[in-house]
Amino acid sequence: MNDRRNSFFRLFLLILLCLGVQSLRAQTVTKVFKNEPLKAVLKEVERQTKYSIIYKTDEVNENKKITASFQQATVNNVLATVLDKDVEYKLQNRMIIITKKTERNTTAVPSQPLHRVTGKVVDVNGDPVIGASVQVMGQSMGTITNLDGEFTLSSVPANALVVVSYIGFEKKEIKVSDLQKSSRVILREDTATLEEVVVVGYGTQKKINLTGAVAVADSKAMEDRPVPRASQMLQGTVPNMNVTFGSGYPGASATINIRGVNSISGNASPLVLIDGIEGDIDRLNPNDIASISVLKDASSAAIYGARASYGVILVTTKEGSARKTTVSYDGRYSWSNQTTSTDFETRGYYSAGINDLFYTNYNGKPYTNYTEEDYRQLWLRRNDKTENPERPWVVTDQRDGRDTYVYYGNFDWYNYLYRKNRPMWEHNISVSGGNEKLNYYLSGNTVDQTGIFRQNPDKYKVYNFRSKISAKITPRLTISNNTKYHYNSYSYPGLSGINNNFNTAVNHALASFVPINPDGSAVYLTSLSNSAVLDGMGAILAYGKHKNEDQRYEFSTTFEASFNVMKNLNVRANYSYLHYNYQTMNRTVNVPYSKYPGEISYLTTGSGVNQLKETQTNHWYQAFNVYGDYMLDIADHQIKIMAGYNYETKRLKDIKVSRQGLLSDDLNDLNLAVGDAMTMSGGQNEYALLGAFYRLNYSYKGGRYLFETSGRYDGSSRFRSGHRFGFFPSASVGWRISEEPFFGNLKKNIDNVKLRLSYGSLGNQQVGYYDYIQTINTNGTMNYIFGDQKKGSYASVSDPNSADLTWETVSTWNVGLDLGFLNNRLNLTADAYVRDTKGMQTSGKKLPGAYGANEPKQNAANLRTKGWELMLTWNDAFKLANKPFRYNLSVGLADNTSEITKFDNPSKILSDYYVGQKLGDIWGYVVDGLFRTDEEAANYNVDQTAVNFVINTAQVNPGLHAGDMKFVDLDGDHTISSGSNTADDPGDRKIIGNSLPRYTYSIQGGFDWYGFDFSIYLQGVGHQDWYPGTNSVFFWGPYARPYSSFIPRDFLSQVWSPENPDAYFPRPIGYLALGNNRSLGVVNDRYLQNLAYCRLKNITVGYTIPAVWTKKVKIERLHIYFSGENLFTFSPLKSDYIDPEQASAENSIQSANGNAKLYPWSKTYSFGVNVTF
Repeated sequence: MNDRRNSFFRLFLLILLCLGVQSLRAQTVTKVFKNEPLKAVLKEVERQTKYSIIYKTDEVNENKKITASFQQATVNNVLATVLDKDVEYKLQNRMIIITKKTERNTTAVPSQPLHRVTGKVVDVNGDPVIGASVQVMGQSMGTITNLDGEFTLSSVPANALVVVSYIGFEKKEIKVSDLQKSSRVILREDTATLEEVVVVGYGTQKKINLTGAVAVADSKAMEDRPVPRASQMLQGTVPNMNVTFGSGYPGASATINIRGVNSISGNASPLVLIDGIEGDIDRLNPNDIASISVLKDASSAAIYGARASYGVILVTTKEGSARKTTVSYDGRYSWSNQTTSTDFETRGYYSAGINDLFYTNYNGKPYTNYTEEDYRQLWLRRNDKTENPERPWVVTDQRDGRDTYVYYGNFDWYNYLYRKNRPMWEHNISVSGGNEKLNYYLSGNTVDQTGIFRQNPDKYKVYNFRSKISAKITPRLTISNNTKYHYNSYSYPGLSGINNNFNTAVNHALASFVPINPDGSAVYLTSLSNSAVLDGMGAILAYGKHKNEDQRYEFSTTFEASFNVMKNLNVRANYSYLHYNYQTMNRTVNVPYSKYPGEISYLTTGSGVNQLKETQTNHWYQAFNVYGDYMLDIADHQIKIMAGYNYETKRLKDIKVSRQGLLSDDLNDLNLAVGDAMTMSGGQNEYALLGAFYRLNYSYKGGRYLFETSGRYDGSSRFRSGHRFGFFPSASVGWRISEEPFFGNLKKNIDNVKLRLSYGSLGNQQVGYYDYIQTINTNGTMNYIFGDQKKGSYASVSDPNSADLTWETVSTWNVGLDLGFLNNRLNLTADAYVRDTKGMQTSGKKLPGAYGANEPKQNAANLRTKGWELMLTWNDAFKLANKPFRYNLSVGLADNTSEITKFDNPSKILSDYYVGQKLGDIWGYVVDGLFRTDEEAANYNVDQTAVNFVINTAQVNPGLHAGDMKFVDLDGDHTISSGSNTADDPGDRKIIGNSLPRYTYSIQGGFDWYGFDFSIYLQGVGHQDWYPGTNSVFFWGPYARPYSSFIPRDFLSQVWSPENPDAYFPRPIGYLALGNNRSLGVVNDRYLQNLAYCRLKNITVGYTIPAVWTKKVKIERLHIYFSGENLFTFSPLKSDYIDPEQASAENSIQSANGNAKLYPWSKTYSFGVNVTF
């Protein structure tokens, strides 16, 4: 592996060297101007460089005639020649801002008199600007305007310069002498703010000119978060973009969904493009992110065609700029523990007693073989938190006719298996800078995280490297390279599949048992029960030889050339290559244990098989793009045309090998496996995508009226010839009502009103690679032995396919409203949409069983999703202790629902989709509490046999009794049943909830003052239903399995008894939840859980050391901070032992009964430092 890493580093350095040598020419301008207006000259400068030039027409004489000749002249030389002497310019974020020059003379003369200065700050309409910063240049003296826009400064030198600034306005510098003449300061809207650009498909657009549904994730809000993956930072940042995780382990992959259910036929995830190349956002250094744009509707995403039917996430990484070299370091140390309670029963007497109670009430005998004397010994030790030498937890006694270990412990299994504090180190470093010849950005990142396992801890490691270099070769040609290398590994003990370790750990580890015998041997089987402790997990972890490791490597590079063909016409071409490698290793060995003193046995079957498994998966991806854009500006008409071509191909190959008979418990080498049991499998897939695309933007009257149309003609190899190509167009319009003359005086309070409307159609190619053909599987093995004593092999053919299988199409209508109030301090963005997914690939018409195969896949189903989203933001400032106090607040809220509009299920069988079905609907029984008395139960004239299997077959008190559940007979036939299991005849069930999240929201706020900064972020779900699965032992405890390892300490207080008739749970009977014919196992409204939650997702508190101190040691900026993630969670879920996100991880559009036996979610605290040199 080291050789492989070294080869990547050599390639990385070679690319840097080559680009550095080629970058010889400056960012220059070559052009002859003959009596042309200044406006045309500045546009030519924009065209030949990457700069945008911004100025006020009342400050710059743009009609001034220019006659000049430039040959590879620098931008500085050109501007110095053509601009008047009364203006000046500055470079800011790839923009050249030209402003009226203000004479400055801030040199204070010691004998100079000091003055008291007062003034009032207003906008162009004469309204006061509240909270504007008023600062004396070069001094610490400053203040904030009051509610009337007024300010006062004391002891100001006569020739000092006063700087007035406020969010959304241009900064203004005024002489003290001028303030004394006129105390009125007028601030104008900040042109740079109005010109804010948003990354869209194959380009950028001014935010004010957007007509589609495009959201921008606030990259600043994602800073200083103690999480190693970008997907964790995205959770809740954009309304109607849901980010969920299937597990809480380090490195767990995220599922991202935009605007609800997109399809029922397969993968419906959004397209993620990182600097234009398809990728995984979790294989990206979060510190490299400059911006994230989310294209939600078909209009904004249509440019990507077949790949973008379910939304697009555009990630742009940081790049260098024309400034001095800057070195930045960001490091932090974090520690985590889980978000749920771990206060489980650790007293052996009660742990054994509770399980025996539940087990006995069903089976008629206890789970354990503890005698009455054993229970007396457990009682004597019940308060021993640690082992007392006078009362040992393990003794030797005669059982089964021989000496046997007997256990009387009070053992805390949870804290033996899992650690509370899980440390993580993260380091980030970047170097950026450049000049007019070369811009560069280099970064590196490493993460080292320890997981939850206490025995042989799991480890997560990440390494990221990135290089972005741009060089101007000629005045017309710029080339660039963007290279990335990513590596991560996750190693863990126990069984393969990290969640399997949590699935087995919940069983058979009573607190009375211990993991290690006095002689150091592991505990696996005991004479006190007929089952293996922890299903063998305890012995496996104690031996420590089971090993698992997942490794991922990714290398990508993009070369791009940008050429200015002629005035206002630019062409770009790029080529991208990506190689992704995923490796897994799983080793299991024979595990020693002891049941009887001095006798060692081995676990050799099941999870103790001696075996090595390895997999290799490789993806090779290539993409080529060429596109150009042309701009035309005629009077009140602005037109921009972009068109291009895209070709992509991807090849996938995997191989899996396993073999038993390892000769070593420590070495992972298949050459050391000599057993006869060996398997080998693999496969290869590939696809290609070809597309031509365009976009036309039209703006009239300076952006008052906006129109955009785009489309793509796509072809995909995933469909048969004749069905591979499709055209997917879109159009959108925008109307800035606030720019109309009739808006008049409303502009005093309402700065922006824009209506948006869009429609688009997209195709979906996220289906199987070869769904249009029948495939042959040659790996079949018969269960018959032939003469050579080997089982026969056979080949099988896949189900028939529809001859006209083709694209799913996704059409979306979107209407939006953008509002800005109070000098754009308050902004609202609202959108509503209707999305139709047609031709989803599902089974077609039902065929008779005699056909001999399943129904062919067809474009046979339709789906409609409706939704809305709001984002409200507020930015303002006021004076606190004579220092600017700036604060912000944003609230996001969204909702959506989906309904089947076409599906071939006329009977509306509930086990399949049907027309009119609201996806996620949960059908369940209605429960009218618990029977109060045996008499009430006996007299209840309803047959509950269908849901009372355990109660009726119990060996103790069979049949209905006080404390049992009373099911409501909804259909009046005196029998509880599921009817015909159709929507029209569901028996005694009805829709009692929905498994999909509703009313997702986020709240973000923050402030900065006097060097201090604070941010808070809350995120949650308004409503989501979940019914605990039959194996959800953290919820049901011994009701599911009456041998539970982890029983909540207060569990019995919730169990029915004659003394506790109002308890939440029914009378104690084991296995009452373990099956769908049992009262707790069937879905019902009494135990339906609402997973709504409000999570304090993040709090960050920081302080920036004053620059006057840090610059003495050559540090430009030094910021220290403390951050907390997932600190508190508020939820109506009736369990403190299950995280609501953990419970919903297994929810789907057809299921709402996950078991929540997963790697726990964590809360994290971190301390960090940012240093910039």
